[in-house]
Amino acid sequence: MNNTDEKIKILLVDDDEMMRIYFRDIFWIHGRNNQYDIMMASNLEEAEKIIRDANTRPRTIFLDLVLSPNKNNVSTFDMTRCIEFITKIKTTKEFSQIKIILYSGHSERSIQKELSKIGVDGFLVKGESTPKEIIAYTDQIHGTR
Repeated sequence: MNNTDEKIKILLVDDDEMMRIYFRDIFWIHGRNNQYDIMMASNLEEAEKIIRDANTRPRTIFLDLVLSPNKNNVSTFDMTRCIEFITKIKTTKEFSQIKIILYSGHSERSIQKELSKIGVDGFLVKGESTPKEIIAYTDQIHGTR
């Protein structure tokens, strides 16, 4: 637990409802709900509202790269919106300490290199990490366990 005995807030931004359920359940199944407060956003606009509110602001964001522009559109691989979102967080003083972990099916090193330059703190490739590895990675980020 952190110094104030409050749960560590984590935000998953993913437009795939099944992925959001899977991610939340990983923490529930492995008994980490008492340590982490897992919040969900299906798009960048919802994520920004959560981040702007000091009461819900996460310490870490797990961010998918492929997000629908809105709930009526099909997902496309356009990093532009995610790059703008990451840049806004990392260049805004009150948000700049939020860790951003890319949680995506895209594992290309060129993408990881580009996103590291703008402040992404880590990378997890969907389908390549077991639930226990995701928990261990999250614990490592926050110095918990």
